[in-house]
Amino acid sequence: MKHHVHAKIETHGHTNTHGSDIHIMRIHAPDIAKNARPGQFVMVYLDKGEHLLPRPISLHDVDKTKGLITLVYIVAGAGTKIMSQWPAGHIVRVLGPLGNGFDIDNCRAGDKVALVGGGLGAPPLYYLALELKKMGVNVDVYLGFRKDTPVLTGCFESLCVNLAIATEDGSAGHKGYVTDLLPHDPTYTTILSCGPAPMLKALSTYANAKNIPCQISVEERMACGIGACKGCVVKTLVGYRLCCTEGPVFDSKEVY
Repeated sequence: MKHHVHAKIETHGHTNTHGSDIHIMRIHAPDIAKNARPGQFVMVYLDKGEHLLPRPISLHDVDKTKGLITLVYIVAGAGTKIMSQWPAGHIVRVLGPLGNGFDIDNCRAGDKVALVGGGLGAPPLYYLALELKKMGVNVDVYLGFRKDTPVLTGCFESLCVNLAIATEDGSAGHKGYVTDLLPHDPTYTTILSCGPAPMLKALSTYANAKNIPCQISVEERMACGIGACKGCVVKTLVGYRLCCTEGPVFDSKEVY
């Protein structure tokens, strides 16, 4: 069930890492937090500039007890620039939770699961890792970046059995792609992933070759988040599907 709420920003901080202005915003939105699942997202509306569309942002963390949702985003344009200027205490309009999240209902205690994230596809995996740990699932986390982004990696250390980092420039961890780090003889019951299309394509190829079920959260531009504008289509084996309502998480075997 999605909710359209006016919510207060509890905390809003940022870190500038290798020129990337990454912000972490915690919002008090009990109705959204209560219904949220890992892999879902919210639409954040801008209170300046009516010509600007709301911004879709994945859930990084959810505290159902305190009614808090945490969002991680990077300042990349006019909309996120406006967001970055909101102070704690600011009231923001939010719609969510939206989309279909990761299907982890079949995971069992003792299962071994791989989480693979690329760039800002890493933050949504934190809430997923948190829920899997509560279920007794053993999690290995693989995170890849163009450059070192420690703000998105340290929080995983207490939630996983193994944490592996890759950067394209070699500034942290393995120099190369995150998919380089995946084992040749995996024992994973499933792979869950979020990141850019090239990474998801390579991961899907890997999962198919190893015969491991794989769910991928795809990144598409969105204008409404509720399926009205038909703008965020994803090409699948059964035709075009909407990322916002039928995704953003899909079976990797379904997506072209």
